[in-house]
Amino acid sequence: MKNQNDMEHYADMVTRGVMTAEQANVEMVRGERVRVVSKLPKDVRNALNSAVKNGLLCHKKKSGKKPEVYYHPDFEYLANAERNLAERKAIEALKSVMAYKEV
Repeated sequence: MKNQNDMEHYADMVTRGVMTAEQANVEMVRGERVRVVSKLPKDVRNALNSAVKNGLLCHKKKSGKKPEVYYHPDFEYLANAERNLAERKAIEALKSVMAYKEV
């Protein structure tokens, strides 16, 4: 979960030149443990994919109604739970707008 203090801390680190914006994005995902994504800017996606290659993060591709996630390697169970929750919400949203015809 992102909070204001974390965001300001990473922004300050980038401003002071201690870390790059790409490193800050990776550290934010590691701190959040799981980030569900739908759209990402190309540079952020490249940074996260590089972190996956280096073993700092893991990635699960979108599958059906389950969204794409980047997550800390120690928290795969949280990533699975978040994906399942997002899938259930998507299915419930579809059910609420579709009409059923009983046969």
